[in-house]
Formats: sequence, structure tokens, C-alpha cells
Amino acid sequence: MSRQRGVVLLISLLLSLLLALLAASALHDALNDTRQAEYLLKGVQAFEQAEATLLQAASQLPVAVAVCKGCPPPIRPHALQGQWQSAANGFYQIQNLGTTERARHRARGEPVSLFRITAVSAQSQSRQVIEGVYAVAEGEWQVPQRILWRQRSREE
Repeated sequence: MSRQRGVVLLISLLLSLLLALLAASALHDALNDTRQAEYLLKGVQAFEQAEATLLQAASQLPVAVAVCKGCPPPIRPHALQGQWQSAANGFYQIQNLGTTERARHRARGEPVSLFRITAVSAQSQSRQVIEGVYAVAEGEWQVPQRILWRQRSREE
């Protein structure tokens, strides 16, 4: 009889060890899922900050910004290199691309001024960068119209 009790004890210890390993694995997976969800949430919040900054900058158009020649987008915007203006949710740059009569989503022959706005979220860990091109028609009460936008990656 005493031999059987030892075998039962050994089997119960092995089963307890297996259950403990299973519980530790489940806890590890749950922690990884939580970290991943937190990372995704921060990315979405950073995107919303960049979008709010873009809209805030667009509300200030037209502004007295000199027309730039060539007008490349800002270099390394994720690192905030260069001159940036601060906003409530991030930073932005406005570039005057000049005038055209062939803007997208506008009537042909209608002269509009084009502005590129580059907006960067204030959040540094999951920083997001959005660029938008806005058309502003000649006239005092014209609302800027976004005709193009893109999200920039860190590699650009």
C-alpha cells in the first residue's frame, strides 16, 4: 500500500507542475497581448493628434507664407528636424506651393493657391506624420479644401 501512495503523490506533483507551466504560459501570452494592444492604442492616439494638428494648421490658411521653389517635404519629420510651429496636439510646417488653375476637385480655370501642411503628433513613442495639400481659392471667405493627403513612414 505504501508504494501506491508514493506513485499517486509523484503523479499529482507532475500534474501540478504541468498545470503551473500551462498557467505561466497563459499569463505570458496575456501580458504580450496587453502590450500589443497598448502599442496599437498609442499609435491610434498619435494618428489622431497628427490629424488634429493638421486641421488646426489648415484653419489658419491662407497665411503669409512665401512661395517655395522646388518645395521638397520636410526631411526626417519624425525627428522634428528644422523649423516647426507648435500646436495643441503636435507640430506643423506650412509650405506655399504656388498657384494653379488645374487643382484636383476644383473647376478648371479657377485659380487657387496650394499649401502643403506637414503635421507631426506630440507623442514621441508612436510618432505619426501626416501631410496634406490644401487648395485655397482667391477670395475672402473661401474655406481651404484638402485635395490630397498621405501618411509618412519613418523610412521616408
